[in-house]
Amino acid sequence: MKKIMLTTLIASMLLLPLGSTALADYEEAPAPAVSQDYLPGDMPAGTSPADAMAPALHGVLLAMMNHDVQSLDLSDGVLAWECLYNMLSLYGQLDSRSQMEDGLLLFPTETVQDYAAALDLSLEALPPLPQALTDRLTFDRGGNVYQAVCGCDDLSQLQVREVRPVSGGLQLTGALVYVVEDLDLVQFQATLQYRDSMFGFAVTGLALS
Repeated sequence: MKKIMLTTLIASMLLLPLGSTALADYEEAPAPAVSQDYLPGDMPAGTSPADAMAPALHGVLLAMMNHDVQSLDLSDGVLAWECLYNMLSLYGQLDSRSQMEDGLLLFPTETVQDYAAALDLSLEALPPLPQALTDRLTFDRGGNVYQAVCGCDDLSQLQVREVRPVSGGLQLTGALVYVVEDLDLVQFQATLQYRDSMFGFAVTGLALS
């Protein structure tokens, strides 16, 4: 039953067609990281760490469930890129630096690096974009922008149920809930560490239960 619900979730994420511009026409290559000056924990006033990190947690959980893995291992380049794509696809349109063009979300490299930092990743250290994602995410070397198919996940909701301080960060316990039936798709425990980045934290560990 949960597998069927997950399939429905993944299908519902891809709302917009590719349009007349084929994603595969653009050259794929990792771009260099961009240094940013942020304060650890820097985020909009009144935003809790759980809310600030919701894009990362939501994106990671969907990718882990899709790959049927219980523990997050971002040394797996395919999984890492899928986590990052999910973040950009679901939440990137809320970033003022993104642009919509021909049904695609366009992100400057520095924006993608900011999102990657929430996963403790550097774009320059990632392998090239995997073939499995070329219909959803590509890098246009000429324009120095990433292009993502815009998605929306209205069928699931991230719920953080407990937050505990740990050395250098926080431990979160919660679930990804299928809102149609108010059922937990999966429960998780995540470790966040403070980082000098836009999100203020990075996911350094996540296990499903």
